[in-house]
Amino acid sequence: MLLADSMLQGSADLITFAIVGLLAWLGSRYGVFLATVWGLQALLAVVAAFAITDRVDDLLVWAGMTNEFGVIWRQSIAFVTSLSVVAIATRVAIGSAIPEQPTNYPPLVDLVGGGFVGAMAGLVVAGILQVVLAMAPLPEWASFDHSKVNWDLGKGIIELVGSCAAISKDERAVMMDGEPGFKVEKEEIQKPQQAAPVDPSQPVLEKIELPQWSEVFADVNWNQQWDKGEKYLDADQNGEFSWVLRSNDLNTSKTRDIGLRERYKLGPWVTVRVLEKQEVQRLQRQGKLGEVLGLPYPPPGGFAPGASAPAAAASAVPAGVNVPAAVPAVPVPADPAQPFVPGVAPGTAPAVAPGGAVAPPAAVPAFPTTPAVPGAGAPPGVPKQPGQPAGAAAPAPPPAVAPAVTPSQTPPVETPGRANETPRPAPPPQTPFVPVPGKK
Repeated sequence: MLLADSMLQGSADLITFAIVGLLAWLGSRYGVFLATVWGLQALLAVVAAFAITDRVDDLLVWAGMTNEFGVIWRQSIAFVTSLSVVAIATRVAIGSAIPEQPTNYPPLVDLVGGGFVGAMAGLVVAGILQVVLAMAPLPEWASFDHSKVNWDLGKGIIELVGSCAAISKDERAVMMDGEPGFKVEKEEIQKPQQAAPVDPSQPVLEKIELPQWSEVFADVNWNQQWDKGEKYLDADQNGEFSWVLRSNDLNTSKTRDIGLRERYKLGPWVTVRVLEKQEVQRLQRQGKLGEVLGLPYPPPGGFAPGASAPAAAASAVPAGVNVPAAVPAVPVPADPAQPFVPGVAPGTAPAVAPGGAVAPPAAVPAFPTTPAVPGAGAPPGVPKQPGQPAGAAAPAPPPAVAPAVTPSQTPPVETPGRANETPRPAPPPQTPFVPVPGKK
C-alpha cells in the first residue's frame, strides 16, 4: 500500500483475512450445519437491507434528520440500521427454532466441512463490510477505496443482490447499471428540422421532450457541478466528461436512475449524482460553463445579471514555432516593444495563419530619401519612388478641376475693420422692375 493511503485502507486486506479466519474457526467448532445457517443469515440480511433502506431513510426524514449531518450520513445510517435489524431478527427467530444438537455428523465432517462453510460465510461478511465502507462518506484519514484491495468482495455482494431481486430483466438492468444514456452526435444537432404540414382535421399532439443528463460523477466538494479531478464514469467512451447525453429513460420516470454498480465504483454513495439539462443550462447562465455539445448556446433566457460567457484563455505562440494546419488562427498578444509593422494597427499583433510560423520581430527599413536625378526617369524636384525604373517616366498627375461654386456656397463678405463681428452674407440679387410698354 502507498503511504498516502489511510490506515483503514492499508489494513483492509488484514481485516478481511481476520474475518474469514474467525468464521472458519467458529464453523469448525460448531459444525457444518450452523456454519451454513450463519452464511444464509448474512445473505438474507444484506438482500433485505438493500430492499428496505429507502423506507428507513424516509422514516429518518420524518423523524427530523434533515440537518447537515443527516444529509451526509443519513443514507449510510439507514443501510446499517436495516442490516442490523434484519440480522438480529433472523438470528433470534432461527436460533430459537434450532435445538442444541440438531445433527449427528462425524467429528471430521464437522471439523473440515464446518471450517470450509464458515470461511464462505466469512467472505460474505467481509464483502458486506466493504460495501458499508464504500458507501459511507468517511473522512480522509479513514477513507476506503475498494479498487485498491486485493480481495474486492463487495463487488460480489452487489452482484448477488442483483441476482436475488425478484424483478423483471429491464428493471434489474436499471437497478444495477442505471440509465447511462447515449452519445450526442454532432451531425444530429446540426441537421435542420423541417416543419411538418399541419392537418386542421387532426388533433394537435404535444411534443414530448425527452430528459437529458450528464455522465454520473462523484461530487466530493458538494458544489453541484463536475470539477476537474472528480471521478466519473465515461459512458460514451470519449475520454472526457460529457455534460449532456441522449436520453435512455427506460422506466419513463423522467429522471436519471443511478445503478448499484455505478454507486459502488464511484465511492461515497451520497456524493454520486448527475446533472440534468436544466442544471447544465443554469451553469451556462451563471457564466460557469461555456458551449456544450447538445445544447443551444447562448442558453435560453440569456445570462444572469452580472454574468457573461467565460472568456477563452489567451495563448501566445513563441517566435519560430510552427503552427499545424489543423489549428485555427491564434491571436498573439501585442508586445509594447514590437516595432511598427505596415498594415497592422498599433497595439495589436498579426494573427498566425494555419500552417504558418510566427516570425521574429524585424526592424523596418527607413523610407528611401535618395534625391532624384533630372532626366526621363523623374522630373526635377520629385524624389524617385520605390520600385520605379530609372528610365520610366513618372505618371503625370491628373489636372486639377476647380469645384463649381453655387450661389448658396458664395463666401460671406467681410467688412474691413470689423473682424470681431459675425460676417453677414451678401444680399440676394433683386429683380429690376421693368414697366410694361404702352402704360404710363
